Amino acid sequence: MAPRLPIFFRWMQAMGEFRGEEERAAPPAGYLTVAGIESSLQYLSSSYPSICQLIQLPEQTWEKRTSRAIKIANGSDGNRPGILLIAGVHARELVNPDLLLSFALKLCQAYKAGTGLQFGNKSYDASTIQEIVNKLDLFIFPLVNPDGRAFVQSPTGDPMWRKNRNPNPGQSRLGVDLNRNFDFLWSSGIGTSSNPRDDIFKGNEAFSEPEIRNVRYLLDTYKNITTMLDIHSYSELVMYPWGDDENQTSNPIMNFYNPVYDGLRGEVGDADYKEYIPLADLQWFTTTCNRVRDGIKTVRGRVYKVQPSVGLYPTTATSDDYAYSRHFIDASKHKVLAGVIETGKEFQPPYAEALKIVAEISAGLIEFCLASITVVEATQEVVLERA
Repeated sequence: MAPRLPIFFRWMQAMGEFRGEEERAAPPAGYLTVAGIESSLQYLSSSYPSICQLIQLPEQTWEKRTSRAIKIANGSDGNRPGILLIAGVHARELVNPDLLLSFALKLCQAYKAGTGLQFGNKSYDASTIQEIVNKLDLFIFPLVNPDGRAFVQSPTGDPMWRKNRNPNPGQSRLGVDLNRNFDFLWSSGIGTSSNPRDDIFKGNEAFSEPEIRNVRYLLDTYKNITTMLDIHSYSELVMYPWGDDENQTSNPIMNFYNPVYDGLRGEVGDADYKEYIPLADLQWFTTTCNRVRDGIKTVRGRVYKVQPSVGLYPTTATSDDYAYSRHFIDASKHKVLAGVIETGKEFQPPYAEALKIVAEISAGLIEFCLASITVVEATQEVVLERA
């Protein structure tokens, strides 16, 4: 690991975190490489072993890369709430893996030092940091799609590549859109494509892609995960389910699991179909997303818009809808209140702007963590009707 550590040290200096001998290193030219992200995870787990655990994920990518996540927590009480934060699902969205690693580093440093954290105009005292690490299991998977990121950052690659690098044998183009490959209305065609040449190609079947089977593994293995955020770019949005259609709270029969409504979903503004969401869940989502928005705003004044995912455009087979939908069709699975943040105003902002995005979203993540400490399942687990 030693040859890779300088990449991380230069990145830490840009984040304003490292003040040791490595401060003499030159600032980085920009975003972390795939190797740099791997080094960062190794560094965090080795530097803060009492609170940071490295998790090797079971599925290698198409290009044989091994993916890792980390768990930040003081203690091992599996009954306390867990949070899953993921990023780097879409290859060209370079800010967000760096963002989650910066957040993890700041959290570990502040906890160990017994200090608070400052993000622009927003500050959190030491007791807040201690509360997060002592009362939550925080799972961070910063780079879901390492093959795609490597291609984006390669001199011979494509800076705007979105998908993974599935070779798609016999097809005309590589790659699957990982955020159209989850098992939520995968076959509906809403916001997806069956053409491998398209950026939103959904793959040949749900969960065909190893990268998102790693996300499913985390949800299946760590059963105390009750909240989740998938960090994307761009549009300055904080979003919550559903993505396939508008929400309604009055008719549980009208739901994604009921085939009676197949073919009616995905038309915003009509009266034929709206997706059922329990009122208590909707209230939690709106309250929490507003809290995240307000935390972001305090840092430098950027105002993110809170909306259901369908407000961006109708989609299916996405991470947040899949994570949230699981408990509705399988009572053995825990409810996961899952959302999305769309950061910034472009996929690859200049790194000076990226650092500002890192700061503002970090404040939003602190707010999400605090909301997750007290999350309670105000509604019973509901198995949806199929008729």
